[in-house]
Amino acid sequence: LTSPNARAMGSKQGKMESDGKNYWMCQCRITHNYFVRSTGKHFSYTGDDAAFLEENRSELKDLGASEEEVLTELRRQRQERLKAPEESLLRAQRIQKDYQALHPEVYRLEQPYLQESFLELVRQLGKPGATIIPGLKAKKILEEVKPGIWTFPVFTEAFCDQLEAELVHFLDSGLPRTAPNTMNRFGIILSELGFCEHLLDPLIYDYVNVIASRLLPAFCETLDSYRAFTVLYDSTANGDKDLAMHYDNAEVTLNINIGGTWGGGNVVYYGLATNKDDGQKVEATLRRGWGVFHAGLELHKATPISNGRRHNLILWCRSSGVRNDLCPMCFKEPN
Repeated sequence: LTSPNARAMGSKQGKMESDGKNYWMCQCRITHNYFVRSTGKHFSYTGDDAAFLEENRSELKDLGASEEEVLTELRRQRQERLKAPEESLLRAQRIQKDYQALHPEVYRLEQPYLQESFLELVRQLGKPGATIIPGLKAKKILEEVKPGIWTFPVFTEAFCDQLEAELVHFLDSGLPRTAPNTMNRFGIILSELGFCEHLLDPLIYDYVNVIASRLLPAFCETLDSYRAFTVLYDSTANGDKDLAMHYDNAEVTLNINIGGTWGGGNVVYYGLATNKDDGQKVEATLRRGWGVFHAGLELHKATPISNGRRHNLILWCRSSGVRNDLCPMCFKEPN
């Protein structure tokens, strides 16, 4: 959708200024997809407790869930969502003022950070021709997990090392952060650290946009905004060990592993939320520096991690030309 807070989430600022556009979110951001961890389920909630219980009381009973505990969690999350844009800007301002980067160079995209195979992928996909994609697959630069789900190399090991070190340094600083969503408690919203303008903007608008136009053209037009965050799965007692079934608030998603060694904890895909593949599922293997690329509508979950840790960068890439007609979360014309 075309929000006054666009810079905090990542957007084509120059284009916005020249077109006189702002970026907005659908009203369902306040009413849909509340994840209640104690139930492992998503709910809709408008702030009307009586209406929620009338619609969900039977399911809550089947789940053995406390109505009051669920309502308390929903009220808390709703207030967080209402305050989120303003609080995100305040955190970003505080970080800009007080944070001293460990590796300032990782905030600006340089070609040596990108695997040569990724650069070749983008060069080839920028050319016309029916033989381009089969040729990339033959060279093992591009792998097709199933129709509509692709994997390919993105970052070098050296860049992953520096990026992980920078993120650990930020966490150790004690500066404020918030979880990127209710399902991932230990990630970081990268726009608040200043990663957008010189690192993620060019990565998405100059590179991922080319890939999306060839590999997933049915799901996006030009990419013009995004949300970028990290997720961390950890087998230690308090860590996030898995991720419930969901689809993304994105036209296309690039999920890049940036670190960790682990057992279990891979991503399983079940088909589009709008048209499941009759229960067919596939599992994508995650490799450091490689990305899994798929439509945001792909239903997926992370299986439980049995040992070690897995650290990923998630890029929810968005296209106003698509979502202005149909919201990818409530499947209605945006309100």
